[in-house]
Formats: sequence, structure tokens, C-alpha cells
Amino acid sequence: MASQLDIAFLTDPGRARNINCDRCVTADREALGNRADAFLMVADGMGANRRGDTASLIAAEVLPTTLVQTLRELPDSPTQEQLAQALRDATAAANLAVWKRAQEDPDLRGMGTTCVAALVTGGTVLICHAGDSRAYLLSDGAMSQITADHSLIQEVVTGDDVGVEGRFGTVITRGIGLSRTVDADLELTRLGPRDALLLCTDGLTNMVRDRRIAAVLAEAPTASDACIRLVAEANSAGGVDNIGVAVCRGAEYVPYQVAAGNDVEAAVPADDTRSSPRRRRRSRSPWPTALAMALAALCMVLAVLLFLSVSERNRLAEEVRLLKATK
Repeated sequence: MASQLDIAFLTDPGRARNINCDRCVTADREALGNRADAFLMVADGMGANRRGDTASLIAAEVLPTTLVQTLRELPDSPTQEQLAQALRDATAAANLAVWKRAQEDPDLRGMGTTCVAALVTGGTVLICHAGDSRAYLLSDGAMSQITADHSLIQEVVTGDDVGVEGRFGTVITRGIGLSRTVDADLELTRLGPRDALLLCTDGLTNMVRDRRIAAVLAEAPTASDACIRLVAEANSAGGVDNIGVAVCRGAEYVPYQVAAGNDVEAAVPADDTRSSPRRRRRSRSPWPTALAMALAALCMVLAVLLFLSVSERNRLAEEVRLLKATK
């Protein structure tokens, strides 16, 4: 299986921007010193005006380089824990490199980048991420979002308030280079011989619905074709942002059509037990909506009481004035 993994990536500036802040990297088993089967990484620099292109470039250079160096120092058959630590250390090294560069150059202050990196070994996938670039797994016709966005919308607001994004915009709460250290999440999932792994930036997910992404990913004849078609979908939908995608398919993957109506399972922010190998799912709790309705009702009641109070005060004042006038 290892030697037959189908891996590819593609970045595109989109239709609205001249600078491409998205970076993608892949590496096969030989490049990884035979310590793992594949490596994929996607990074999305945060804003061209804040030199996001520089941040994502540094991350795309430092993270894989550090990872390969660390892997070559491990035993021929490293444990899952050793591989996970190597991926964490490489992510931390990339973060420190971006942060230091920003401190050295005033023109680069405030730059940062999202990052989602995956290390495939056997049937296991280790994913380290910070920001809102995502990892998806397509398995048996169903696609699941493995990572939860590190954004204000995802981490602070619960439920499915469709108006939230319009009010808050995209506010990243974690990323590479934003501070000296990074609080990256580590996820673990399985990649079967007929499964497909997708890493992508929000230039894809903001333009193309998850169901359509799943359909394109499933039907493409090769990983390279999947990347090309996904980028084309984003551009056809407007291409308002840079687009970055990386795909890894199992050795026995055969293209197929996803059944109509299949939902994409979404991830939720990690809780205090971060780095749990279990995938956490969105809890569609009714409490936020109920609380909002209760607050709205309370405001209406207070408004009515205030109106009645003012009206009663004015009525009494008028009676006092009339009494004085008759004396």
C-alpha cells in the first residue's frame, strides 16, 4: 500500500488576487527516509497586506525540512507516539521561524499563516493543524471533516447560526507565527486502501459546498485530477481567494459517485482534552438558540415596562399640574 499511495497538490491565486498566499507540500516514503508513507501540508498566509505569502512560504519550507530531519533520527520502525511528536515538533519549529522573522523585520510584524499537516503511516493518519485550513476524509461514500476550524465563529459560537459569519467575518484564533508558541491540535484517523484524504484552504471551502467537494473528490480518476477539478470548482464559483489543495488516495482507490443527499460530518473545536485520537463532532445543542430567544423576550418586557413607567409618570405630572391650576 505504501508505495502505491496516489498523492498530489495544487495551488492557484484565484480570480480576484494577484498574490498567492497559499502553499502546499507533499513528500513520499523515500523523501521521508522510509519512516512514514506520505506527508501532505497546506498553509494559507493571512492576508497579502500583512505578508501572509512570506509566512506561508517560511512554514512550507521549515515544517517539512524539520520533520524529515527528525524522522531520519528515529528508528527504522518508529512508534505512533514518536511520529506524532515529530510532527508536533516540526509544527512548533515552523511557528518559531515565522514569529522570529516577523520580530526581526518591522515590515513583517503581524504576519501569520494557517497550517494543516498530515503524516501517513500504514493505515494511520496523524494531522497537526492551527487555523481554519481543513482536513477531510472520504470513506465508503461518506466524507467527514477531521479538523475543527480555529476561528471565532467555530470556537465561540455554537449551533448553526447562518448569520454569524456575516457579522463576525473570518477571525482566526490560532495560527503559525502569531506568537512565540503555537497551540496546535493533533488529530488521528484511519486511511483505508479505498479512502481519500483531502487537505485544503478556505479558498476552496468558502466557495464550494462540502457535498460538491465530496463528489468531485470521489469521481476524479487520479489525485492530480481531483486537485485540478477542485481548484476549477472554486474558480467557477468566483475564485475570490487563493486556493490550495492536497490529496492522498489509498492504494486500491477506485473512482465512484457519491450518493445524492449524503451529508458531510463536521468537526467541532477540541475541548480541554486536546489531541484526543477520537474525532469530535458538532453538538447541535438547542441551548444557544433558546438563550437568545429568552434574552430577546426579556428585552421586550423591559422595554414595555419602561414605556408604561414613563407614561404613568407623565400622567401623574399632568394631574398635579391640573390640580395646581384649579387652586
